[in-house]
Amino acid sequence: MIDYLFANSPRYLLVDEIDKMSPKDQAFLLNLMETGIVSETKYGKTRSAEIKTSVFATGNGIKKLSVPLLSRFFVVKLQPYTYEQFCGITEKLLSHQKIDVQVASAIADAVWKKSQDIRDCRKIGALAKSTEDVEFIIDKFLWPMTRQGEIQT
Repeated sequence: MIDYLFANSPRYLLVDEIDKMSPKDQAFLLNLMETGIVSETKYGKTRSAEIKTSVFATGNGIKKLSVPLLSRFFVVKLQPYTYEQFCGITEKLLSHQKIDVQVASAIADAVWKKSQDIRDCRKIGALAKSTEDVEFIIDKFLWPMTRQGEIQT
């Protein structure tokens, strides 16, 4: 990210899964947001630049962010998908993978009951060619799947 900022001086910086950033990168980002200055010291040499950059970020939670960094953001918490939304998103997502709509619907329903994690829909969609495949995969391969943070047994 540091090299990208020095090379491109972007007006907007979009960060996906900010909660997975290392503390070092969080400190760097905080400095950028506080001062507008990007600086790095390596092997006794320092480089620095002033960059006018607005930062937008997504994450799965805020617990792993430093309090000073978190205070620089306007936090928007999204509501979980409804069943209908989850099914619609799954069907659209899997249609790009040329998955039959009935298979996609079976995947959405099965995953909704197990984990409600759209990533699980993609995993199953990569393997399943029929609704029978979906049932087999759910029953045999995707344990433990979680629902709302609990391990299923």
